[in-house]
Amino acid sequence: MGVSDGVGGWAKYKEADPALYSRKLMHYASAELAKLDDFLESEYSADDYYAVDPKEVLQKSYDQTNKDVVAAKLLGSATALIAVLRDDELRIANLGDCGVLIIRNLEPLFRSEEQQHSFNFPFQLGTGSRDSPRDAQSFSVKIQEGDIVIMGSDGMFDNVFDEDVVDIIRKVLKKTGCTNHPSDVDPKKISDALLARAWEVAEDSRYGASPFQTRAIQEGLYFHGGKMDDVTVLTGVVRLSEDSPDRR
Repeated sequence: MGVSDGVGGWAKYKEADPALYSRKLMHYASAELAKLDDFLESEYSADDYYAVDPKEVLQKSYDQTNKDVVAAKLLGSATALIAVLRDDELRIANLGDCGVLIIRNLEPLFRSEEQQHSFNFPFQLGTGSRDSPRDAQSFSVKIQEGDIVIMGSDGMFDNVFDEDVVDIIRKVLKKTGCTNHPSDVDPKKISDALLARAWEVAEDSRYGASPFQTRAIQEGLYFHGGKMDDVTVLTGVVRLSEDSPDRR
């Protein structure tokens, strides 16, 4: 799974298209992973498939995206987060302020941290940025059946506290009858519920609290309520599969 969020600060520049930059990053990352999945038809091997490093995937995606950007004379930049599952290991590369939260038994198991040069100024890939994929954080998390993986842009995690994410998941599991079997839940129902909550907070400047408000106050800034932003949410539910591809 992957999330990339175009940096909105480019809006005032006519030639800029950070949304396109972020889409290209994810497009080429997906294409690179597809080559690994079909290594018999590509330059990769079974060893490459199992040894995949999401940071290397991000680097190749970044290089190809920059070729397109130079050719089209576009401006833009984006944050990026990629997670790849191999056996019982979730490998993560994160650059910027997108986030990943892993829930096990309705308790947070893992949470990535934001990468920022200063408040609300995230690490980013693209025009004018000195950041590169090698600056991305790398994590490896052992997972098991029933774990729930939440990935999102800062518009998600700036508006919904982690404890609220857990509470929302609890409600979805109860409503769908999956409390005792979280691996059976429909991931889309969780994503929809989280998206609705993030958007509800973002639209309400009078809302009592938000993670972004908390961090702004810590920086000595006045800010009240949610933060209006684009919101992307992805949910993955870890399940055992009897139909795993034969990699011999």
